[in-house]
Amino acid sequence: MLREQLNTTVQTKREFSIQENSTVQRILVFLKSSLIEFENEFKTAQPHIHREDDISGQLALHFQAKAKNMNWLFDFNPKVGVDFGIHISPMQLGAKPIFIVEAKRLSKSHKDYVKNPNGGIERFKREQDGFGKHLMQSAMIGYIQQENRVYWESKINGWIEEQIESETDIVWSSEDKLNHNQQVSDFISNHQRVSEKPIKLYHFWINLN
Repeated sequence: MLREQLNTTVQTKREFSIQENSTVQRILVFLKSSLIEFENEFKTAQPHIHREDDISGQLALHFQAKAKNMNWLFDFNPKVGVDFGIHISPMQLGAKPIFIVEAKRLSKSHKDYVKNPNGGIERFKREQDGFGKHLMQSAMIGYIQQENRVYWESKINGWIEEQIESETDIVWSSEDKLNHNQQVSDFISNHQRVSEKPIKLYHFWINLN
C-alpha cells in the first residue's frame, strides 16, 4: 500500500513537471514570435517612443492582442514590481502568475539590466516582491536602442563579472552570466537566489534602433 502511494505521488509530480515545462515552452515560443512581430512593427511605424515604460505599454497591448487565443492574460505593471505577469484565463482571484517577464532598456548610463534597486537580474536573485519566488523559470526582455547584440552581451557579462569580483550581500558567480541559447531565446542564464532555490532566465532582445 505504501509503495503504491509513493509511486502515485512520484507519478503525479512527474506529470505536473512535464505539464509545467510544456506550458513554459509554449510561452517561450509565443514570446519569441510576438517580439519579432513587435520589433518589425515598431521599426515600420517609427513611433516617437523612447522611455522604457512607454515601450513596455505598447508591448503589453501587442501581447494581449496576440494571446487572445492562447487562454493567457497579460498583467502589465508599469510602476511597481515585475513588468509582465502571465495568468491562465479565466483568472482566479489572488492567483499567482504562471510566468513573469521583466523588460529593461539597455543603457550605457546605468546597469539596471543587472543590478541597482531597479536591477532586473538582481531583483530575481533577491526574490523581491512579485519577482517569481514561486517560479523556477522566467524571462527578461532587453530593448536595444543603441549599439547591437554583440556589444550588449559583452557589456552585461562585464557588469556581472564586476559583481562577482565585488563584496556583495548576495552570491554572484559565472552561472549568472548570459550564454547563447540555441533554442528559443537569445540567451539563457541561471541564478542562485537568496532562498538558494535557483531560477533560470530566458533573455529576449529586440532591436528598436
